[in-house]
Amino acid sequence: MTSQTPQLSEHEAHPYEASHYASLVINLGRALLHVGSPSHRLEAAMQIMAQRLGLTAEFFSTPTALLVSLGDGSKQQTFLARSDPGSANLSKLADLTEVMRALADHEITPESADERVRAIDQAPSLYGWGWQLLGFVILAAGIAPLLGGGITEALLACVLGLIVGTAVLTLRRHVERSRLITPLAATLVTFIGTVWCGLNPSVALLPAVTAGMIVLLPGMDLTVAARELATGHVVSGSSRLAFGLTVLALLGLGMVIGGVLGQAVVGTVPITYSPDRVLIHSFLGLSMAAAGLMLLNQAHKKDWPWMFLACLVAWLVAGLGSLLDAPVIGAFLGALAVGISGNVFVSVTGRPGSIMHIPGLIVLVPGSIGFRSVTSLLSDDVVTGIETALLTAIIAIALTTGMMLASVLMPPKKNVL
Repeated sequence: MTSQTPQLSEHEAHPYEASHYASLVINLGRALLHVGSPSHRLEAAMQIMAQRLGLTAEFFSTPTALLVSLGDGSKQQTFLARSDPGSANLSKLADLTEVMRALADHEITPESADERVRAIDQAPSLYGWGWQLLGFVILAAGIAPLLGGGITEALLACVLGLIVGTAVLTLRRHVERSRLITPLAATLVTFIGTVWCGLNPSVALLPAVTAGMIVLLPGMDLTVAARELATGHVVSGSSRLAFGLTVLALLGLGMVIGGVLGQAVVGTVPITYSPDRVLIHSFLGLSMAAAGLMLLNQAHKKDWPWMFLACLVAWLVAGLGSLLDAPVIGAFLGALAVGISGNVFVSVTGRPGSIMHIPGLIVLVPGSIGFRSVTSLLSDDVVTGIETALLTAIIAIALTTGMMLASVLMPPKKNVL
């Protein structure tokens, strides 16, 4: 620590300075919340800033709030910052990672780092409305073959992804209307999918519907929640878990309503789900899914090959679980492979491991299984619903264990988010 770095005693003697330096820490934490960083990584980054400022600091974070305590004993000061929950923005996360690396290596001052953090946080999205809508469409089309669909299911998934994307991008601009996105999108997608499959019975309904709504499924939230709970961030993990379960319930309710309305028009349409691996279309689907995830997660174009590689690794390794008829083993091995691949990527490039972890986990997350459990419960098939709900929880634990073991076998580079 250089002689120019302020010491704790100075902050204790000057409350104004303590508030100023606390704002530097909070600005960083809020920026990381906005890009969807989990609690353990967010607090690690805030600790880097606090150490450069010479602060004794303790942190407590949730998806919507930050608590920062500075100092010891009776001179401790606590600051609260509220924040809207964010979604993954990989380009901003990469830029923030570079700032934190430079700060940790004493290449820039905390004040310079704060200016760059605020500029990154306030910068507009890398991809605008049209590109994001395209992302919804091609992600849905790419995921459909991975769920056991063929060309016809992928075509239907394109239409459904367009509907979901239009609803999300239109309604999220208004706070009140944004709360209707999940049930409304599920109802519209299931209704249109049911009518489509009723008129063309050769099309499997559930793979197309699940692919169309893959962005809304909370599989990633469930997995992050499990990891936060495993790392001792109980409040943050519990809130993410509750949010994920609520989203599942809203999606399931919307699906039931849409299915009932659709079947009133075309008659009974079986909600089948056969996740057989269709090799002919899977590689094309993986490339399209990676491109869609690049657009929706606001990643740099140069990161698409890495995201495709992560999807490919996850799909190939998880296939071992399908061959063994053991989805939990497949999820564990897939997460282990994705985790190691992402940590190697960090060591080679110095960029955030999330660039590979997020797309890889999207292929593995148990959201679609949880979706099936909710629809089973709402269809009065309680036994199947409970069984698949438990399987969802076990797979989430398997994913978390695989990622944690990957960090032990191939530790990620320090100071990288």
